[in-house]
Parts: sequence; C-alpha cells; structure tokens
Amino acid sequence: MFRRLIEDGYLNIHKLLLKEQQRLGLKSEEVILLSALSSLIEKKKNTVSITALSKTINDSVSNTGDLFTDLIKRGFITTELELKADGKEKEVFTLEPLFDKIKSIFEAEMNQQKESKNESDIVYIIQAIEKAFGRALSAFDLEMVKEWFTESFSKPQIENAIQVTLNHHKKTVSYIDRVLRSDDLKPSELDDKKKAAIDKLIRGIK
Repeated sequence: MFRRLIEDGYLNIHKLLLKEQQRLGLKSEEVILLSALSSLIEKKKNTVSITALSKTINDSVSNTGDLFTDLIKRGFITTELELKADGKEKEVFTLEPLFDKIKSIFEAEMNQQKESKNESDIVYIIQAIEKAFGRALSAFDLEMVKEWFTESFSKPQIENAIQVTLNHHKKTVSYIDRVLRSDDLKPSELDDKKKAAIDKLIRGIK
C-alpha cells in the first residue's frame, strides 16, 4: 500500500528522502541517487544503466556504481534477474527496502504520538476519577486505569463509565471497570429499567 502511494504520486518520495535523510542515515549523494531511481520507478521502469544513471546525477560511472552497490549492501535497494520474453535475463531493481524503511519511520512516529496521547489521557482520567471520588487512587486502581487504555477503551467510554458509577452512588474503580465491561450505555440514555439491569449486573461491587 505504501509503495503504491509513492508509485502513484500520492506521496512525494523526493521530498521524503530530503526530510528523512538524517534518520535514514543517507549522505547527500545517496539521496540524489535514490531520488533518480525513484524517478524511474514513477515512470514504471525497473531497469537501470549505471552509465545512464551517472549522467543523470552528474557523477562518474565509477562513483555511481560504488554508491549503487553500497546502497544494496545497506538494504536500500534490491536487484534480481528477470526473464525477458526472448528468454534472456535482465537485471531489475526495486526500492521496496527503502519504502519499508520510510514506512517504519512513519509507524514509529505514529506509535510515539499514540503513546503520548495515551499517557495524556491516562493522566486526565486519573485526575477525573480522583476529583469525582474525592481521594487519591491506590496503586491497584492506577494499574486498572492503565489497563483500560491497553485494552483500547476510549476516553469518552471511560468518562461515561465514571458518570454511570457516580449515578449509582459508587466510588470505586472496580465499579467503573465493571461498567466498562457491561453494555455500552451513555448516562443520558439510562432509564430506570436500564439502571436496574446495571445494578443487578454489578451487584456486590463496593
């Protein structure tokens, strides 16, 4: 999918190479060469002549060949032999390893942002519960709150569960946990019958 976005022009690989040069560990001349190869990929070409490539990047054939070989060794380019219609073999290249490296950078960024948001949401929920209960949470309570986010309960779901807990005049994190694991009901939608059903479901929780 990521490769398709690049090949179809939805992601500008040339700008990505410049932006992520440092994190990819690339030298300027390597960025130029990979950008030239990317242009070939965009044109649906997967064969390359080192001589032609050297002219494109305005470098010597020898240095261009060395750069190309080094990028293969470092896992940015792969090459293989492909059988042509006439039965002869030709060497083709792919930038799939490069795309995978950029994808990994994006995924790491997204995970970091998600973790940061989760940490912020956890702090918010802890503070909301402590304010609602009028006391500090125990270590056990704090672990239970963290577990909700590990299990992908959303912030609004937890806020709703806190409100349901308060509506039932309960002030324990265990009660909130039980509500979260029951039917997904919004406090504003609770009628007497639904409240009775929840009471029966979580009876005994203190």
